[in-house]
Amino acid sequence: MPAAIRLDRVVKTFPGQPRPAVDGVSLDVEAGELLVLLGTSGSGKTTLLKTINRLVEPTSGRVEVEGVDVRSRPPAELRRRIGYVIQQVGLFPHQTVARNIATVPRILGWDRRRIRERVDFLLDLVGLPPDEFRERRPRELSGGQAQRVGIARALAGDPPILLMDEPFGALDALTRGALADALVGIQRQFGKTVLFVTHDVDLALRIADRIAVMRAGRLEQVDTPAALLASPATPFVGSLLDANDILQHLAVIPVEEVMAPPGRAGGVHLSETLPEGASLKRAVSALLRSGGAPVAVVDAAGRPRGIVTWERVQRRTQPRQSAGRERAQPAPRGG
Repeated sequence: MPAAIRLDRVVKTFPGQPRPAVDGVSLDVEAGELLVLLGTSGSGKTTLLKTINRLVEPTSGRVEVEGVDVRSRPPAELRRRIGYVIQQVGLFPHQTVARNIATVPRILGWDRRRIRERVDFLLDLVGLPPDEFRERRPRELSGGQAQRVGIARALAGDPPILLMDEPFGALDALTRGALADALVGIQRQFGKTVLFVTHDVDLALRIADRIAVMRAGRLEQVDTPAALLASPATPFVGSLLDANDILQHLAVIPVEEVMAPPGRAGGVHLSETLPEGASLKRAVSALLRSGGAPVAVVDAAGRPRGIVTWERVQRRTQPRQSAGRERAQPAPRGG
């Protein structure tokens, strides 16, 4: 089975520039994978992303989507198979939320009932009650709500692939985290292939199956978050990820590794909870906010799944510190 996206020695040189924006990048993104393109400003990650839906035509090299050279498809046809979400969202200001989401289904000729059902399903999926948000205009939305609508619009035609370019970059940390969790949930539930561009290291570690680190138009390293932290291939990768910081390693260890059964543990802090799949880094933050009281881990319905305590976190981290650079094991995402 071919990769969902294949980049083969892709080069993009813009006129008048001293070096290529993208310089010989080869990369496969597997079907159902969430791969993050991570790098500082000017590293070429956005340009590379745009070669996939032909917003940028490469100078040389080959780009394939689902085994087919993108140059063999008209751009409009190609883009109907690829959802695209950007930081600026780009909602049509004079159209309702429902009509914004329905843009691609209307182009595809869906009937009104099917479109209505799809819009309501997607609004529920991204956490916006349809009766409350269907008829709102973009100016009536917060930044986080607008981004949720943007994600819903990108999913409206049920594309197998999503391209996301710094979609949460302008949002506050709390909203960014909530949207990251929502995106991971959607990607897992429906098996979408997601290529996500960011310069936010914490976000990348939180959501990625794999991270492709870019620098000056080239790939420095591609691997799982845990493997990148444990064995950075270059000093740049180690510095970018802050791989010497123990808290970064905690970001890729799931709370389930230290969680005790819910039982009847006394003194559990009631106002602090952690979702299943959360990282030990988030657990440490929750324990600090609780004043050291145990914190419950809950499922999506709010049911308790376990308890996290300082003692259990310390038992998990102390051997790692004393063992030096022990190789971290890949962990479920969830931040």
